[in-house]
Amino acid sequence: MGLSDSGLGRSVSDVLAKTMRRGEPSKGYLEVDIGLITAPKANPRQQFDQGALDELAASLRQHGMLQPIVVMKRDVGYEILSGERRFRAAKLAGLAKVPVVVREEENPQHVAELRLIENIQRENLNPIELANAYRLLLEQHGLTHDDLAGRVNKDRSSVTNILRLLTLDEFLQKSLSQGLLTLGHAKALLSCADPAWQRTLADRIVAEGLSVRDTERLAKAGPPKAGAGGRTEKPSHVRELETNLFQLLGTRVRVKEKGGKGNLTLYFDSNDQFQRVVAIMTRFVKQASIEDRKG
Repeated sequence: MGLSDSGLGRSVSDVLAKTMRRGEPSKGYLEVDIGLITAPKANPRQQFDQGALDELAASLRQHGMLQPIVVMKRDVGYEILSGERRFRAAKLAGLAKVPVVVREEENPQHVAELRLIENIQRENLNPIELANAYRLLLEQHGLTHDDLAGRVNKDRSSVTNILRLLTLDEFLQKSLSQGLLTLGHAKALLSCADPAWQRTLADRIVAEGLSVRDTERLAKAGPPKAGAGGRTEKPSHVRELETNLFQLLGTRVRVKEKGGKGNLTLYFDSNDQFQRVVAIMTRFVKQASIEDRKG
């Protein structure tokens, strides 16, 4: 069944309207133990900002949950269809019960559609998550970019530009997902066809705070010609080391090295990210200490 056949429409309410709703007649929802609810098995949103969750948890403690979580009944308990962020915040807030609306939905394709559209329209996906959500809709339902733009109520150029982000290499996609690069910077990098120059510019964006306009200008100009002076491209072994450290620590790393000397710089955007780096490095120090004692 294609997307158009499923009557997806342009809003979450259109999709939800297809499913039967069960709740208390007087309230329109049920109050259930939070322990009976499980997170969705598949969700296009992969990252949740801890600071935003803490703020929402504080609000829930004070005011309670005003918008019910949409769930599906399972053999044991319920699975979230829409509202995982509220669910996570409710657990942080220590709520024993939460309001839910139960939807009678057994069609896996329809469930996937709802989750994708719900996240897209709430605009709480990072650019790479959004691009992957678009890609899934295209691949699963054989849509054109024009078709998809109509479904999510965006213009076609916006959809195409978001999808182009998936042509960036994995390192740049991770940097964009973690907020080290802005969407504007990423679009500017896409105007350059040289992956090595894209990486060099990404380094400078983080280290020097290049504006989007500066990035666009440098991307269009391309890397400096040999013998033309200016910046020299990093050696491949330094770029590989930066990539490996980025994958290990989950944060941007810059390495300067010349003649066996240089420096290494770690970048972090939040206290949570800083604490994570500290925890990883502490674990390695302890492991090295144990190995030294064994030796």
